[in-house]
Amino acid sequence: MARRTGVTILIGFVLVGSIFIARLPAQQQTSTQTELLAEVRLLRQAIESLTGVNARVQIVFGRLQLQEQRTSNASQRYDLAREAAARIAREIALQNDQLKELENAINDGRRKPEEIEQLRAESRSTTRGIERMEQERVQLAANETDAANVLNQEQGRWSDLNRQLEELERLLVKR
Repeated sequence: MARRTGVTILIGFVLVGSIFIARLPAQQQTSTQTELLAEVRLLRQAIESLTGVNARVQIVFGRLQLQEQRTSNASQRYDLAREAAARIAREIALQNDQLKELENAINDGRRKPEEIEQLRAESRSTTRGIERMEQERVQLAANETDAANVLNQEQGRWSDLNRQLEELERLLVKR
């Protein structure tokens, strides 16, 4: 009977041991599954984060391209306004030179009274032309200033978008 009890106890130990051994891989399996599940979750979060950053990069890049076009158009407008203002300033200078020549011719003293009257009429006409051009020059100078302000604003917006794109680039590099 002692032998039976010993065999029974031995069988009990074997059963308990086999159950414990069977459970150990199950616990390891559960632990491995938990670790894998956590890793999958982290991967999913990383992919979602990367997708979000990618979308932001595309949006900012698209806005940057549009802003470059706007800045280019503003730059062209400014260049045209500056050229127009410079052109009218040159025309005014030429007309002023012509007016001085007319005044010198009037004061020459070797002219006939009819010629002097004609020169005075030309002088008055040239003076009126200079006054009109001066008004146009003032308007063109205002247009140039306005175009310069618009260009500065557009360049500022472009700089802001470029800064945002650089920040997103830094975010991607950190990952």
